[in-house]
This record gives sequence, C-alpha cells and structure tokens, in this order.
Amino acid sequence: MSKTIKLYLVRHAQPQTLRYKNYFPGPPLGTHGINQAQTMAKYLCTKGIEQVYTSDFTRVIQTLQPFLDTYTKKITPVVDKALWEREKEVESHESLVTRVTTWISNKSHVITNNTAIFSHCGPINMILQYFDPDKTILHYPYTCPFLCHTPLAGVWELDLEDFCLVNGKLIFVDDME
Repeated sequence: MSKTIKLYLVRHAQPQTLRYKNYFPGPPLGTHGINQAQTMAKYLCTKGIEQVYTSDFTRVIQTLQPFLDTYTKKITPVVDKALWEREKEVESHESLVTRVTTWISNKSHVITNNTAIFSHCGPINMILQYFDPDKTILHYPYTCPFLCHTPLAGVWELDLEDFCLVNGKLIFVDDME
C-alpha cells in the first residue's frame, strides 16, 4: 500500500531589494517580506511537516525562521547548497538542472514524510520539472518574465505517491491569510 506524502516547495519572501551585487548571502527580507514569512509560517504550521531542507541564503533563512519559531514540533532544517539560486555569471542553466535534479533524485529514499523545501525560483522550477516534466499534472497559474513558476512567498503543495507526483497546487501568500 503506497503512502501519499506532501512536499511543500516554499519560495522565499520579498527581499529588501531585488537588485544586489553580493550573490551570497544576498539581501535580507524587507518589511513586506517579513509579514509574508509570518503568514507563510501560520499556514505551514498546520501541515504536519516532519522534515525541512533549505538554502542558507539570508532571505530563505529569514523566510524559514518564523515557521521554526512557531511550529510545535522540533525540526532541525538540513541546509544544502544544492538548493542555492543560480548565479547567472558563474553557473549555467544546465549546471543548475543537473545539480537540483541529482539532489532531488537522491532524496527519493529519505523524503518519506511531509517535507518542506525552502529555496529559490531556479531550484523550485527544477524540482517541478523533475516531478512534472511534460507539465501535464500541475496547473501553472503563475509565470514571471524570468520564467519562475512560483511567486515570492508562494508555496507549491505536491502530493507524492512512491515519490511520483499525483497532484499539486500553487498557494499564493494572499490565499494563506
């Protein structure tokens, strides 16, 4: 009997600025982003999440922190550089695809309970591509000029059976309130 688990793909909230020169650790959240992170935390605290993987960029950690502060279960997030955003001048798109696809395929045996991944546009897009390569299972109600399928402070809620996607939806921060 297969077990359905939820995988939550969480894009960081609104940073203080979208234009910055220091790739890592990047900018902190702005006031609006802090409010978004708190709204996301309230939403995610109701989802029975048992494990968390995260990028360690400032804006991602600050998006994650309200969840960790308010969640009733003690969770130690696993920081992984595979979940970093791609620095366009340094890393090719193909390298991003390989990095994230290899990472998520290697997690197939450890993501066995409801899990949240806090990350960036690029890695989240690659995880969506991994589970829905032909874009036939999910409805993609959002795409920005950079081809991101997750708005800032957006959450994909994916249903997985035997590490295969069976259903999913994008939740906008406004829908979480």
